Amino acid sequence: MTRYEPWRGLALWGQEEETAALEVLRSRSLFRYYGPELLHRTDSFERELAELLEVPHTVAVSSGTAALACALIGLGIPEGAEVIMPAVTFVACANAVVWARGVPVFAEVDDTLTLDPVALAEKVSDRTWGVLPVHLNNAAADLDPILAVARRHDLVVLEDAAQAAGVRYRGRRAGSLGDAGAFSFQLEKNITAGEGGAVSVRDPLAHQRIVRYQDQGGQFTTARGESRAQAAEPFLGVNLRMTELTAALLRVQLGRLDPMLAHLRSVAAEVRAALPELHWRRLPDEEGSGGDLTFFLGSRLEARDRVAALTADGIPAHTLYQGQPVYSSPAIRAGRTPWGTRWGTPARCRDSEGLLGRSVTISLGATMTAADVRAVITALRG
Repeated sequence: MTRYEPWRGLALWGQEEETAALEVLRSRSLFRYYGPELLHRTDSFERELAELLEVPHTVAVSSGTAALACALIGLGIPEGAEVIMPAVTFVACANAVVWARGVPVFAEVDDTLTLDPVALAEKVSDRTWGVLPVHLNNAAADLDPILAVARRHDLVVLEDAAQAAGVRYRGRRAGSLGDAGAFSFQLEKNITAGEGGAVSVRDPLAHQRIVRYQDQGGQFTTARGESRAQAAEPFLGVNLRMTELTAALLRVQLGRLDPMLAHLRSVAAEVRAALPELHWRRLPDEEGSGGDLTFFLGSRLEARDRVAALTADGIPAHTLYQGQPVYSSPAIRAGRTPWGTRWGTPARCRDSEGLLGRSVTISLGATMTAADVRAVITALRG
């Protein structure tokens, strides 16, 4: 049994979420575009998230994967274009690129466990259209050198901020520095409704394409005769809309985001300061992290044994992605998509495999107490 709950946004749920949900349920208007007494919670969430991120536009969608795909499509990815991403990430990144008719390409990470800008530059080819840096486990990727490579090669930058909502990088929010950002509100995330996502974007035309794509293309007539049309060239889309109930839950948590991240950051800093001898994951912006406790050991075997010992002490510990890079997926290795085989076996990123396999991560919780922090330090010293 763990000593504390390793949840972030979910750990802070309470009466405010219940009240927000009941308001929507009583309105009988769970669909974001109309209803008997529409409360416009999704519109409000989009506006408030944009204000938090200091970007002109956000679009609320049904998941983080949907956010990635909508962003790629909104930004105009050509069919067959390559998008470079880190070898250490969740499979949704590759899935979204394939969804948008692109080809994922995998590059090494460095000791931040995020995209290595040198490796990124080496992977750029005449087929490369974009780069997808990932802010991993509540810590920002070192974006300045990544953005410099992208500018040099005229690449589109889509930030995956699914695991880092609210985190800052040198004063700016993750997901606000590139051409677009993608967020997830799945159960483990910093704010959560169990599922949900959002896209942040600056370009107004890309914003309109995203809005339309996630709403069946935005130009149609229903069986009852209602129409939704926009003054632009029509195209076909899909249904990736967020519900009013999801947005209502998320709005409550936006105000808690910064205090929660400050607490997690403080916890992580205290533990790292007490154990400077550990080989901690390098954070490009210490003050801007959202709280991460990841360190590296000498071998996979040592990492496995340390995870087992910490877990036995009640400390929620694991090796990220079980030490497996994203291209360990059989489908990715074989290049298999729903439409057939589209690429050959990706080259292995051996440095990334080594770092990932030797890593140990301690999950932090939003309600951790001083006693919980002492327990983590004691267990690590043991």
